[in-house]
Amino acid sequence: MVPLARKVKYVPRVPLIPEVARAFAESGIDLAALGLAWARVTPTVVLVPAFGLRAMPTPVRGVLGAMLAFCIYPAMAPVLASQPGVPWVLLALGEILRGLPVALAAAVPMWAATMAGGVADSLRGSQDQRDLPVVEGKVSTLGVPLSLLASAIFLFSGGPSRVVSVLARGDFPTHPFAVMANDIASGITLALALSGPLLAASIVIEVAGALIARAASPAQVTALLSPLRAFALLAMFGLAFDKLANVLAQSM
Repeated sequence: MVPLARKVKYVPRVPLIPEVARAFAESGIDLAALGLAWARVTPTVVLVPAFGLRAMPTPVRGVLGAMLAFCIYPAMAPVLASQPGVPWVLLALGEILRGLPVALAAAVPMWAATMAGGVADSLRGSQDQRDLPVVEGKVSTLGVPLSLLASAIFLFSGGPSRVVSVLARGDFPTHPFAVMANDIASGITLALALSGPLLAASIVIEVAGALIARAASPAQVTALLSPLRAFALLAMFGLAFDKLANVLAQSM
């Protein structure tokens, strides 16, 4: 005998996004405002090295952005109320643009520290480049610890709370691109200030090496002086490390 086919009860398909929005609304959370808050904090999560960069999986970074968005989403209600006829996508693009100067201002000191490490490696004649997930792009050997130091200072000095506070207040500059250009210029100045002692030490060491080589002529001591020059620069880097940390802490 052929078994009778079971009758399958038809269950109507419920759209997921409206149901999620309704569940959030019943909990007192405006999903549109939360999405705008997430758009505002996205540049910070993407650009600031202290938030993991490629070392943190993309879904985890999305969750981190959502957690920061939960902290500031009540401030998005006036944005929605003041522009009722504007599509949500355009509002989200505007919030990304608003959050970009804040993210850049927070990230610039960390990138400046990485650049200072690259200058130190160039002065000592090292051309090694490393591809690490905690630092974007190719970075030199000394650039890695300086970048990690800057990220640690940012996290332990309350950098995330300050960034979230600025994003929640919403007092953004009228000309964001001019502010971002100024932040980039300040980052270059900071990198030069961090590597200034090493540049000065390099000049002194080069002059001393040239005088020693001239005094030892006709003996060839260049091969001996090259590793000594690198060792002297590393020693100066170690002596100035505390000062570098203080400058980074103040720049944060």
